[in-house]
Amino acid sequence: MRSRFSAYAIGNSQYIYDTYANSSQAAQSVSEIEQWGKACIWLALEIHETHGNTSDNDISAEQFVEFSAYYISDNTLCELRENSRFILEPARVDDHNQVQQWRYIDGEISQHCELSTVKRKDLCPCNYYPTAWSAKKGKKFKQCCGQ
Repeated sequence: MRSRFSAYAIGNSQYIYDTYANSSQAAQSVSEIEQWGKACIWLALEIHETHGNTSDNDISAEQFVEFSAYYISDNTLCELRENSRFILEPARVDDHNQVQQWRYIDGEISQHCELSTVKRKDLCPCNYYPTAWSAKKGKKFKQCCGQ
């Protein structure tokens, strides 16, 4: 989950597409992912809980990650809270070893809300999140994430 959030934050839409489960990739496009990612300033990720049943022998086992992603869109600070479903899938074969990777299947959004309007002279919201992507302590929004 953290690598997918980081990919959104830096605009790596190909990586996001590549980390969708094989069963989910047909419903996605790199250009749509890129449009959604560019429409937002991704600030922080908070993992609330992980759960699921997995074993070394069961590559079809699912894992769940409940998280909140904080972002700014149109000068509005938003929170997206989701319970995502992941599956362990073969990623590639490397020197006769099968490499597996956790891939995103889908998610159930439990909350998607606007937290506040961000004004240019306000303290940048990234200062309020310890996991912020690019915290610049004490900077105003216009000098930080709002550039």
